[in-house]
Amino acid sequence: MMDHARKTKEGYLLIAICAACWGMMAILTRKLSELGFDSMSIATLRPTFAVLFYVLFNLIKNPKCFKTDLKGILFFLIYGIFALDGMFISFTYAVKYTSIATASVLLFTNPIFVMIMSYFIFKEKFTYKTILALLSSILGCFLISRGYDSEAFKIDNLFGIGMGVLSGFTVALQNVLGKLGAKKYSPNTLLVYSFLFAAIFLWFFRSPISLIQQTNSTTSLFYIIAIGFVATVIPNGLFVKALQYVEAGKASIICSIEPIIAAILGYLIYSETLETPQIIGMAFILFSVVLIQSKNTVTAKARNKKILSYQ
Repeated sequence: MMDHARKTKEGYLLIAICAACWGMMAILTRKLSELGFDSMSIATLRPTFAVLFYVLFNLIKNPKCFKTDLKGILFFLIYGIFALDGMFISFTYAVKYTSIATASVLLFTNPIFVMIMSYFIFKEKFTYKTILALLSSILGCFLISRGYDSEAFKIDNLFGIGMGVLSGFTVALQNVLGKLGAKKYSPNTLLVYSFLFAAIFLWFFRSPISLIQQTNSTTSLFYIIAIGFVATVIPNGLFVKALQYVEAGKASIICSIEPIIAAILGYLIYSETLETPQIIGMAFILFSVVLIQSKNTVTAKARNKKILSYQ
């Protein structure tokens, strides 16, 4: 019993570290942009660095994870290009055309999209809680994007908001596809092949040679390693491990600190400030995420209780 409690606490700590790492993602993206990297190059750096790590690590530790089938290859191809690359590209442009806090909060709308996709794919029913969460999220996005201010309807800002919402959708796509893939493939196999295809696809737009040529200082190398390792490899690996000890719903609630960390870093490093309605909008989105995840946790417990009653 004590060992289980210890592992649960360890899981919570790992998830908090994941949220902190993901919260730094927007700052690192902005730093690389200031060093002369364009948005597509920054998007390409993440899977490029990650796949180098995952391939080398698993060649040494777990070579069996490279074994898969043709259906797996097709699945990882779709996951890598549409889910991973979609998030890398859209989030990078969201940071460029909006604030760090706005991009991070819009990325965190992903549970809303998971809820919608689950309705159509997994036939999960809407409840009054999910409808309330959806309305709360829409209101939150409206306030964060400053829909109440006519100045917010400039093309650049609208494009950035659109990219932010798209980043939330692509993260949700990762969750849904990951749920489907987990039935047949190990997490290591999923990570290796998905990041491999994600990197190969983006190399058509920014080749590894061009990325090396842009890395012309120790400062740029530092931030490349940071966004590749700190904001990509570490949180992905720790999150998978943490889910062995913590329910997915509770994990998502703890991850609510991610956009808050991003907002604080944006204020401390770039003096970015949020208007009062935007802060209220952030609260609405965080409320909607907690509401959805609390509903999912209760549903999971009820399902488990029902299963036990038949045993």
